[in-house]
Amino acid sequence: MFGSTIIDVAIGLIFIYFLLSMIASHINEFIAAIFNWRAKDLGNGIRNLLGDPDLAAQVWNHPLVRGLAGGTEKKPSHIPASTFALALFDAIVPEGNNPTAFDKVRTQAATLPEGSAREAILGFLDAANGDLAQARVGVEHWFNAAMDHVTGLYRQRMRWVTLFVAFAVTLVLGVDTFALADSLWREPTLRAAVQGAAQVTQSTQDSAVSGLQDAVNTLFQFNLTIGWGVLPADGDIAGWIKKLVGLGFTTLAVSLGAPFWYNLLKEIGGLRSSGPTSGK
Repeated sequence: MFGSTIIDVAIGLIFIYFLLSMIASHINEFIAAIFNWRAKDLGNGIRNLLGDPDLAAQVWNHPLVRGLAGGTEKKPSHIPASTFALALFDAIVPEGNNPTAFDKVRTQAATLPEGSAREAILGFLDAANGDLAQARVGVEHWFNAAMDHVTGLYRQRMRWVTLFVAFAVTLVLGVDTFALADSLWREPTLRAAVQGAAQVTQSTQDSAVSGLQDAVNTLFQFNLTIGWGVLPADGDIAGWIKKLVGLGFTTLAVSLGAPFWYNLLKEIGGLRSSGPTSGK
């Protein structure tokens, strides 16, 4: 009974963390979309890779690349390596000069401004032994390596954004981990309701809670101990410290992301299904 109750409380907390992380994740995506970070990072990555503003602009404005954005005023947030290679060689060889002819591409590439990009492109061409398709493969690998770096920088920025959003969500909703745990421990009915909803989620191939509205509705369907209605008394230093630590713990938990808590929920659910149900 005691061990089963502990597992139920743990599942309840994990499920609540998952819901909060879902809310934070959608806010993250909204922020990233507003500032168009993916497209901006991609454009900066291409400019840094090529080192030639004119060449980078030609590649960026190539019909194959612009077509990926889904609109004339939009900028692409992802470019397949094969598309980049085709656009690059089309940009190197002026229109009408047969961009599929290896010698033409090699001659024009040699006229690019000196720099690492020129040397890299010439190196790929020379190593291809006259095979333009093979040279494109080299450019694709070069582009992918550069995009790995761009992706790393994007994820690093998003980690800070995620932490900030997790803090904001925790603060706005007033989600104190210690208060939640205490409530789940003391109230069998609440514990059973949250555990039941968690079980539905963990038993599906894909989470039943997929959208922002789903996460919010699910979170507030329970009478959870969240919000700022009850606060430690004035002068209760220990109570306020506990409250702040509880809020901080929730912030760190939410910053781990919804996939982390969803996977953990499915794993720990096995422990619950192997033991007796609390409250029986």
